[in-house]
Amino acid sequence: MNKKMFITKIACTSGISKTTVAEVFKYAQKLLIDALQKGEEVNLSGFGKFYTRQRNQREFISFQTGEKFLAPQKLVPMLKFSKKFVEKF
Repeated sequence: MNKKMFITKIACTSGISKTTVAEVFKYAQKLLIDALQKGEEVNLSGFGKFYTRQRNQREFISFQTGEKFLAPQKLVPMLKFSKKFVEKF
């Protein structure tokens, strides 16, 4: 299922227009990204917890040239599903 299908299913189930659902989805996504960029955790009860983790600098080897290079340290978004969600799955 892609984003468009997801929005369509929510709109059909709830009786809300697709444009309204799409706007709410877009705004929720923006809020989630903004919170994670600030280093905050977002806990959605019954779904899961979004958080960031620091990925350390790592060494990679190019398979084409054999050259070694370093990937920089960076923040990586993570998601841990809640127990309720996993049990229903």
